[in-house]
Amino acid sequence: MIHTLNPAERNIGDYVLGDPETIIHLSISELALRASVGESTVIRFCRALGYQGYQEFKLRLAQDLVEPVEYIHENISFDDSIEDLTKKIFQTNIKAVEDTMKSLDRGMVEVAAKALADARRIDLYGVGYSSFTALDGKLKLTRLGLTADCYGDGHLQSMAAASLRAGDVAIGISHSGSTKDVVDTLELARRSGAVTIAITNFSPSPLTKIADVILLTASPDTPLGGEVLTSRIAQLCVIDVLSVAVAVALGDGCLEFIRKSSEAVKRKRY
Repeated sequence: MIHTLNPAERNIGDYVLGDPETIIHLSISELALRASVGESTVIRFCRALGYQGYQEFKLRLAQDLVEPVEYIHENISFDDSIEDLTKKIFQTNIKAVEDTMKSLDRGMVEVAAKALADARRIDLYGVGYSSFTALDGKLKLTRLGLTADCYGDGHLQSMAAASLRAGDVAIGISHSGSTKDVVDTLELARRSGAVTIAITNFSPSPLTKIADVILLTASPDTPLGGEVLTSRIAQLCVIDVLSVAVAVALGDGCLEFIRKSSEAVKRKRY
């Protein structure tokens, strides 16, 4: 989130990232002094990250520091051997999954699952690589017996969103949270009366501002792959969690749909 913070809050973020072990032993006044900001800025910084205050932030930071970090942080370069780049890519993806697990709000997942389980119709919107995540979501939700569809074209997204109404759910998927088609479509879905869910890597972002439920991923960009290598894996993990949570919310009623779906696709195999 560092790039979404204002300059004063970014000073704190830089200090924390540079020496996290020291932070857990500092009072709020000491951290404010070392980061050259006021104590109120420290509070705003903690709340921007989703914590109630400085003490909760320090507690969560201390919990993270208990587990040793053994990931490779070097950038991929053209001089890397196949062994080196393989290890770096796998470790980056593993870190994205683990960080997403930590950042995902369980309460938001529960709210989203309940809305989806009760939905008359579900739309999923994504552009580019996020459109594949939307398709995965459609497949998983359809398997549970829900009426779900996905749209990767901007025009189709708009037409679909315009036909939504109260009782429907729209899911917008965008790593950056700033993909214009997805943001505009989710906003239209909200105006149509649908519950809106955002799956994104960045908050605040234009997408989260119009979402009723926010599900955050935590996948870093990579020098050669950009957001491509990690964002899809993190998004797919969120979709997996969401679909299983929906199945739990539906209860035994979805088991027959799962059985029928499995039987239907068996006919497609030799």
